[in-house]
Amino acid sequence: MNAAHPDGAQIALRGVRKTYGALDVLKGISLDVQQGEVLVLIGPSGSGKSTLLRCVNMLEMPTGGEVWIRGSLINDARRGHRAQERYLNAMRMKVGMVFQHFNLFAHLTVLENIMLAPVQLLGHGVAQARAEARALLESVGVLDKQDVYPGKLSGGQKQRVAIARALALRPDAMLFDEPTSALDPEMVAGVLAVMEKLARAGMTMMVVTHEMRFAEKVADRVVFIAGGRVVEEGRPAAIFHQPAHERTQAFLADILVSCPANSGT
Repeated sequence: MNAAHPDGAQIALRGVRKTYGALDVLKGISLDVQQGEVLVLIGPSGSGKSTLLRCVNMLEMPTGGEVWIRGSLINDARRGHRAQERYLNAMRMKVGMVFQHFNLFAHLTVLENIMLAPVQLLGHGVAQARAEARALLESVGVLDKQDVYPGKLSGGQKQRVAIARALALRPDAMLFDEPTSALDPEMVAGVLAVMEKLARAGMTMMVVTHEMRFAEKVADRVVFIAGGRVVEEGRPAAIFHQPAHERTQAFLADILVSCPANSGT
């Protein structure tokens, strides 16, 4: 494994591959994400976008290639097993992840869901964790649900709580894996508004989404992935209005036909 330091990037992927038996899901993807950048990954279902995102924080172990975060090689084979586990646990506290299906603890209230990690992992006192959790819930617009259990929340409310929970560990970067795909259409706007607010505040973000209007408005860079490879990347205006590759053109044409509200017009 080549451990050459990738200069500058907060997140750097070098030739990342992922296979499941004979199935090649990722076929050597290299990308850089700069500090404060919003990188949006688009592409057809099954193209490897979510797998790539999960490789960033090692929820999926890459079959090959390198993952660097803040200048440190994450999948360094030279570490022993226990040292690697400790390293990954520390790293995951700095790279928050928001999933498609929320993953909230059903037996805890909203406030308790937010407080749990700061108390157990960061060693914060209960009073400090409660105050910070309330502030986060207010920032995502669900402070009034602090004493409610997740089962009583709408999908959009659950996702905003999930975002607040990820932010409770004060991450340097956030990963979003199809955060609105499980939501009813009327719930989507509220979640996207929270993500846009994070982007404006300078949070480094990698986002897998089919929300093209959000991507065009918020992304600094859009990457089109198909067949486990990066097909095209660039500024949103270029990707959405002047795509160079015929596969990108075909994908966007299909998206705009099936979801005209996503056109950004």
